[in-house]
Amino acid sequence: MKIKYQHNDNIMRGYAGLYINESECVKHFQSKVKDVLIDQEERENMIRDLSSLIQETGFNANEQLLADIQHLQSEDVNVQNFRIGEAYAEVILEENFSCRFHWNELRDTRNPKGNKPGADLVGFIEFEGEVFFLFGEVKTSSEDRSPPQIMTCDKGLENQLKDLYQNAEKRFTLIKYLGSKARLFPDGHKFKEDWKLAIRVYYSNDINNRYQLMGMLIRDTKPSEEDLSHSYQRLKEEILEPVGLKLVAIYVPISKDEWLGIINRGEAS
Repeated sequence: MKIKYQHNDNIMRGYAGLYINESECVKHFQSKVKDVLIDQEERENMIRDLSSLIQETGFNANEQLLADIQHLQSEDVNVQNFRIGEAYAEVILEENFSCRFHWNELRDTRNPKGNKPGADLVGFIEFEGEVFFLFGEVKTSSEDRSPPQIMTCDKGLENQLKDLYQNAEKRFTLIKYLGSKARLFPDGHKFKEDWKLAIRVYYSNDINNRYQLMGMLIRDTKPSEEDLSHSYQRLKEEILEPVGLKLVAIYVPISKDEWLGIINRGEAS
């Protein structure tokens, strides 16, 4: 990974453009990105649970059980490119920005094609020993202009981040969501510890809540600082400290039309 451009006002506020070379990108797609998209840990647990039924004495496995096990074992991914972009954003943030996403939101899905509620990114980020709630949005664009329209349109990244900043009720819903998941884990688990630390930090300021907003832009185009610079300057005037504000663009040399083929078959489509 190479930093192509960067601007920092302080440790929690700034923007950066990162370039991922082809071999690293392919490795990400075939391993960590795919694991996020299929929730590998939960899939393995489900295979184990279903397989144990077959091993029970006197249990007659029907065709649907065998078909469901086969479906889980296939590990095929069938998603739109923006879902791949969201998964890639999580991977990059965890690898490079001290972010943690303890709960895969696929476990809450009732409709396989349903949208994520509230925000694309819901987790934690650590700065200098303090843990903050992380709320963010992800956009994927191949548009041959800088910035792409997805940054500035009505439902674009700028307006979504402003909404997260202005809408305390939405943030509280996300905090409650994280809390409900953290309580599923035993005391001492990193998820539960992160939640306890972040909730204290969130309410510790006398005037405004403290948390981190992240805007992630996934691009299969040439790096351009104009993708982020103007949006950041506008947003920093409205999203005020102590709230953190970071915009990150991830540039990959592989066309998004090839991403799914690489994930499923290990080769370009």
